[in-house]
Amino acid sequence: MPAMLTEPNRCTRDVAGLPRLTAWLASFLMVALLSACSLTKLGGRGSPQGTVSLVVENRGYYDVNVYVVRSEGARGARLGTVNGGATVTFKVRETDLQAGGLLQLQARAIAGRSSWLSPTLVVSNGGVVKLDLIAIGTTDLSQSQIYIVQ
Repeated sequence: MPAMLTEPNRCTRDVAGLPRLTAWLASFLMVALLSACSLTKLGGRGSPQGTVSLVVENRGYYDVNVYVVRSEGARGARLGTVNGGATVTFKVRETDLQAGGLLQLQARAIAGRSSWLSPTLVVSNGGVVKLDLIAIGTTDLSQSQIYIVQ
């Protein structure tokens, strides 16, 4: 009787390349995950969101609220409060600027009814702007000054 040739078991697979495939797949997933995280951190646009540093020095006695005016004539988005005699640095996001990188600020003394509106400045990413809040009398901020430092 002729010898029977056995047919290889079709259920067994070659697992010799499995560790290499697993390592490659793990590396690919790690790179994809890190890329997704970095895009989220950058605002999803692929470039970092720009900021402008705003140094506010309150030379008066009363606390003052500072706002960024997003569009002409509209009420601004509040940056924060600067206590009397204090200096505070705020970060103004690119999205808070007016079109074309224009920065306009509004300041209101907490104890007063008047407000001061700054002239509009053209600012660039990474720039530094200085706002000197100067009160005449008690809460009149009309002598305040704004200028670009860097």
